[in-house]
Amino acid sequence: MITQRRGTKTTETRRDLAYWIHRLKEEDIGSIHKKSILTGSTGARTIKRIKKDDKILFCMPFGIKQRAVLSFVGYGIARDVFDKDRNEKRKKRNIRLGEIRYFKETIPLKEVINDLKFIKRKDNASSYLTSAYREISVEEFKAVAKGRKTTSNYPDHLEKMVYTTEEILIDSVNGLFDLLKETMKYSDLIEIKSFIKYLHRLVSSYGLSKSYEELERFYSENAWKFEFEHVKSREPKLFVALYDQLGNPNNFGYIRLR
Repeated sequence: MITQRRGTKTTETRRDLAYWIHRLKEEDIGSIHKKSILTGSTGARTIKRIKKDDKILFCMPFGIKQRAVLSFVGYGIARDVFDKDRNEKRKKRNIRLGEIRYFKETIPLKEVINDLKFIKRKDNASSYLTSAYREISVEEFKAVAKGRKTTSNYPDHLEKMVYTTEEILIDSVNGLFDLLKETMKYSDLIEIKSFIKYLHRLVSSYGLSKSYEELERFYSENAWKFEFEHVKSREPKLFVALYDQLGNPNNFGYIRLR
């Protein structure tokens, strides 16, 4: 819209609301519920286009891991968009959400696929939702959200995801330690790398998508929090660098289970 004032010429652009699909990992929804903030790299072109009052649908794998299907679980409205850590080379774009509305029943992508025009190949729908954010039309947003029963309370069917990834991993490490302490009768030492392999199997069993390398890095950075006794090894192939509270690394090979 262009407005003319006496003696000056002012150009003012009014932007229509935009609508988006945000592809989530299963473990992200709990963190979003707690913090009401979405993040992304400022280097990504799509997230730069998201503005205040835009509406964002949340899409994620839902169900038992082997049969999880992409589903819409709710939506939020962008209340504020800002960059964090401006002095760092890699800034983070943050989207603070207003009230989040959760669908009382998840909506499988396949139920609304025919109304999502951007999906050209219906037999390969997930390939159109590989990026974190995808802009859609208002008609496509309504095809998913209009007439659905929603709630601002965290729904029961998402309850297992209310914890942040860090909380889940910390609980899993402590639980695995207690289990191995009770079941490993032949020795009170376990290689740290073997412990992390068990941890990988454990978190994979309940659908948390983390690689071995990611779990080793998590354990390395957080080992001091667990207060386990770590034992050094003379074999370099067993070394795992564990960081103390000040961020200083030291190589260890074993965890003592006691």
